[in-house]
Amino acid sequence: MARLMALDVGMARIGVAISDATGFLASPYTTLHVTRDEAQTWKAIQHLIDETEAEGLVIGLPISLDGEIHSQGERVQAFAERLKEHITIPCTFWDERLSTVEAERLLGERGETEQGKHRKANGRKRVQAKRRRRKQEVDALAAAVILQEYLDQHVSKTRGTDV
Repeated sequence: MARLMALDVGMARIGVAISDATGFLASPYTTLHVTRDEAQTWKAIQHLIDETEAEGLVIGLPISLDGEIHSQGERVQAFAERLKEHITIPCTFWDERLSTVEAERLLGERGETEQGKHRKANGRKRVQAKRRRRKQEVDALAAAVILQEYLDQHVSKTRGTDV
């Protein structure tokens, strides 16, 4: 199976995840900051595609719990259509329902298992920096959740087994 990349497209950031070469495991990779200059965003995504040697792109599509695509989903679809003109690999949408919730849950579990309690932050700037890092971690981890669900479904169908 080819190495895949996933994007969790948000208003301020884009979480990026990558699969291993076997296509079994997704991992958070990085977070891109959305700017008004879309050309810069397209270049950054193409650079990541080249850097990771990704052969396909999975884009998380926010579908509401009622199964409909609303304004955020339409915005992601429009983003993907513009992106396709600037990248060299095929794109696939994947239902991203609750991926951010799952990413936050996973980060919370990780925080509980790390060594002891969190140290108190000294000052407001450290607290703000910590929040920014956590949001970036959540975005990249949400992309990994999207990609892992895609891989699990794809492997299940390919191999003819239930996962």
